Amino acid sequence: MALRLELFLIWAGVSMFLQLEPVNGDRRLSDGYFILPKVKEGTASGAETKDDNCVFPFIYGNIKYFDCTYQGSIFPWCSLDADYRGRWKYCTNQDYAKCVFPFIYEGKSYDTCTVIGSFTSTYWCSLSPNYDQDRAWKYC
Repeated sequence: MALRLELFLIWAGVSMFLQLEPVNGDRRLSDGYFILPKVKEGTASGAETKDDNCVFPFIYGNIKYFDCTYQGSIFPWCSLDADYRGRWKYCTNQDYAKCVFPFIYEGKSYDTCTVIGSFTSTYWCSLSPNYDQDRAWKYC
């Protein structure tokens, strides 16, 4: 009986963890779905890459993404254009967004990762020059 209870608690904890929203607000579909990103019609902003590098930030479905996203896929992906036009790729470890320095947090400029504002005292950084405006961040 105790083993069943322990297994149930582990399962419940893992289930809760997997339901947490990623930092930049993406929504993840359940693992039973696999949908490739759809082509967005319209004009590009001019920022794009010819060498298959992720472009951050990028706009997909009227949402600005500052890092790889699970939106519409069970694997993380990124756009190769600032305004998504159908060019994308799956993210590798090298593709995730890098910290942007300096960045503004609560009106103050930071040149390195900081623990200011972190509930867990874990170092973090902004993924845009102005965290106060974009609210995009990651752990260092």
